Amino acid sequence: MTDLFNDIEKALLTSSVEETIEMTQKAFELSCSTSVFVEPSSRIVQPVERVCFPEKPICVPPRDLPRRRLGTEAGKRSFIHAIAHIEFNAIKLALDIAYRFKGLPEQFYKDWLYVANDECKHFKLLCDHLTQFDCAYGDIPSHDGLWSMAVKTENDLLARLSLVPRYLEARGLDVTPAMLVKLYAQKDTASAEILEIILEDEVTHVEYGTKWLDYVCQRDDIQREKVFFDNIEHYLKGQILGPFNKPLRRRAGFTETELLELERLDKRQTSK
Repeated sequence: MTDLFNDIEKALLTSSVEETIEMTQKAFELSCSTSVFVEPSSRIVQPVERVCFPEKPICVPPRDLPRRRLGTEAGKRSFIHAIAHIEFNAIKLALDIAYRFKGLPEQFYKDWLYVANDECKHFKLLCDHLTQFDCAYGDIPSHDGLWSMAVKTENDLLARLSLVPRYLEARGLDVTPAMLVKLYAQKDTASAEILEIILEDEVTHVEYGTKWLDYVCQRDDIQREKVFFDNIEHYLKGQILGPFNKPLRRRAGFTETELLELERLDKRQTSK
């Protein structure tokens, strides 16, 4: 299925938002319409540095972004734009894991294209909603902290699975419910309903991270929980902050041992 991986590559290497969405959805549809596909053994994977992003939004360090106060119109606009930026990065992240790592089962590629298609859906919902604030994606500066993790884990599938779905995306399971409370308190049901959709889908995305981390660990005869926390220590210096949404994380495959260790790391960090 050379065409499928060509479509993924095109989606990754374009700086066009529209082409990214078009090629992602095309690759997803192709993966669904084909009952069995064989990954070409000779396919060439481009280095992660070749992945392109739009010229806008301008990316700045997180500390240079203004605080987003949901009680104001400007704050709500910035908040929705920030979530849209996360979702666009999430499209590229899901595409990249399906593209970069070779020799895995067919379902691996289908699962991550399913995730990428979900992220397209989320991104379009948020972009449509931004029009209510006289705003378009790219109008407000953002940061690129999400994609930097893909760069760091370019050659390490265990680290990628540990730190993108099971760390970065899992953080959304922790913080989104509190955002929903604030939005509903302000009677902003339009924004809240979009976040409800995103939250439910993200449980599945994190669960795929667990599923495939399990697969690789079992294949290589290594212990999943050890790999997960070794990567947190190596790449994040053990810096992980709670609180953690235990019910949603359990649904996404986190064990009680993992949840206890996350709490221990959080307490260690906050006590410094």
